Amino acid sequence: MTSLLDTLKERIVVFDGAMGTNLQVQNLTLDDFGGPRFEGCNENLLVTRPDAVETVHAGFLDVGCDVVETNSFNGTPVDFAEYGVGDKAYEMNVLAARLAKRVAADIRPKINRGGLPARWARVASSQRWATFLLLNSAMLTVCRPAVCSTAASIY
Repeated sequence: MTSLLDTLKERIVVFDGAMGTNLQVQNLTLDDFGGPRFEGCNENLLVTRPDAVETVHAGFLDVGCDVVETNSFNGTPVDFAEYGVGDKAYEMNVLAARLAKRVAADIRPKINRGGLPARWARVASSQRWATFLLLNSAMLTVCRPAVCSTAASIY
């Protein structure tokens, strides 16, 4: 299987675009987000409307993106604390990575453009908590600016 770095040496790798903007154009309601408590919390859609997030991932993969970002731009304990679920940040980021990986694995064989393996997904994040996830087979590796550690197994 070709590595991301090897692929970058050979060609341009195309990442997806704005997750939030593409969720907004779906005209989701407060109920879709989980009620008024979660207004503006796009990450809660992973629980309440995963199909909306899947639609965004699928759309980017359909047009040829090699790498999809997860729906976790503000997926930090500090940001989630605003909604009373600060302790769910890790769990939600893993859920976001699993969903992105599944959609990529489902779609990549169908489009058969010779793109990158479906094992790559980047976790979008605010600059306060820059995170990059490389989905490698069954392992989810979280790399932060000065730290790299195995965070969870994905099966």
